[in-house]
Amino acid sequence: MRRWGGEQLLLALPMLFLVVFFYGPIANLLREGLTKDGAFSLEFLWTVLTDDYFRYVILFTLWQALLSTLASIALGLPLAFILTHYDFPLKRVVRALTIVPFVLPAITVALGFALLFGRNGYLNQFLMNLFGLSEPPLPIMYSLTGIVLAHAFYNAPIITRTVHAAWERLDPRYEESARALGASRFFVFKDITLPMILPGLLSGAALVFIFCFLSFPIVLSVGGGRFSTIEVEIYTRVVTRLDPQLVNYKIGAALALVGLVLSLAVTYLYLRLQGGLARQTEQLRPRSTAPLFAGVRDLLYPTKLLLWLYVLCSVILFVGPVLAIVVDSLREETAEGARWTLRWYSYIFTPNYEALVGDSPLRAIINSLSFGLGATAIAVPLGLIFAYVIARLRWAGRRLFDTLLMAPLATSSIVLAFALLRAFNAPPLRLVGSSTAVIIAHAVIIFPFIVRALVPILESLDVRLTEMARSLGAGRFRALREIELPLVATGLIAGAVFAFALSLGEMSATLMLARPGLSTMPVAVYRFLSQHSLGAPSAMSVVMIAVSAIAFILLERWGERALRF
Repeated sequence: MRRWGGEQLLLALPMLFLVVFFYGPIANLLREGLTKDGAFSLEFLWTVLTDDYFRYVILFTLWQALLSTLASIALGLPLAFILTHYDFPLKRVVRALTIVPFVLPAITVALGFALLFGRNGYLNQFLMNLFGLSEPPLPIMYSLTGIVLAHAFYNAPIITRTVHAAWERLDPRYEESARALGASRFFVFKDITLPMILPGLLSGAALVFIFCFLSFPIVLSVGGGRFSTIEVEIYTRVVTRLDPQLVNYKIGAALALVGLVLSLAVTYLYLRLQGGLARQTEQLRPRSTAPLFAGVRDLLYPTKLLLWLYVLCSVILFVGPVLAIVVDSLREETAEGARWTLRWYSYIFTPNYEALVGDSPLRAIINSLSFGLGATAIAVPLGLIFAYVIARLRWAGRRLFDTLLMAPLATSSIVLAFALLRAFNAPPLRLVGSSTAVIIAHAVIIFPFIVRALVPILESLDVRLTEMARSLGAGRFRALREIELPLVATGLIAGAVFAFALSLGEMSATLMLARPGLSTMPVAVYRFLSQHSLGAPSAMSVVMIAVSAIAFILLERWGERALRF
């Protein structure tokens, strides 16, 4: 007991934080779904599981998550292949920017899809003018197809990075030997490469499924109100419907219980797969790469034609929405027609009051930055302590502990905000409506990503360095401070940048918890969308995109290893 006393003391403070601001509120919310008139009851849970409408909502949530995961694999796997096997200009920058879509606010993605793929979007208008069509040829918005593509926009980079990390670790001699014995490229990939990268692929797919399962803003905005998932249903019943009898609160709590059980199960699977990936054999020599484009004649090869077709589709899907937002932020419709202008940027950086936002757009920008910094300041030490405990202590129930610790990852922002709303809406801790509530919610949401970034780095450290320091008289905490922390400093900084970018794009929890005057950039974009012009939300979105891109270019410089989920 004495041996682990230091670690137990180190663990006490962050565990207390999670108990007070996550486990306690979530347990209270689940209790509401399992009680009626103060007594234990399965009535609301039974209603959710047996009612045809709620069963449709649950099944549709699973179905769209599965389709979105498959679409993410289809888009992410070829890019992992390109990054592993080819060289091209600005490859490191491209690799860094692949993760930027993951941290973009969902409302920004919805805006970009509307500007590009909407009935009057740039792409549909271009195709209609090109082919003389009377109807848009790509009815993507407000459809299941739009939801799936928007989720793929977000999550394909996760597949790319997890598969690319696994592929780089493979010893290329296995594939070379098979090719030398006469195996075709297809059979080499099917029989040798795919089985060896499968843990990375399945690990990324499990994580993508979790994110798509818990998605709220994409379904709400890109689906256009035609589709409802568990998260959308909870938000609708809790926020938009007045219910003096609190029946909708009970139904929402029961739905949260169902969603949490399903997402925790997939999270446990993800952690098992990630553990298997970590045990893969490291490559013995570097993998050789070839130029992606060696000349005009190179385009005639079928493989290269397919790769360039993929690049074209990827540019339309990933660059198109972002480019549409940038163009729209620089245009203004007038009586004489559209003209280029910087008016919208001038507007969002002025301190003038804006009724739709509840404050000035500039205040929303300042709020986002301050909330992000505050949440990161809480989440970084929280995540560091938990990562250290997971990496150093070999408990028999470590996998279960790891799963419970990752519960915030398996809990949607809507459910977390709902739980905090119910737990801290009355004295002695009346936090709802304050900036403190928003910062706490953001910290709970982002800290698992810091843990996942640091655990592989801490596990890979040579423990003999610490043991030598201990043998020379250094205490456990001195060895941690002077040996281990400097070795993980770049990963820690990279994790902090990643967490800050995630906080910057968080909208769901802020929308439910913040009072007017505490709007953030994503909330301001959401509220600006009710205006006739899209110039202001486009300009605000460009600011968020720029901050995210700069953050991840710096992150690539500090160490991309922290981005390997």
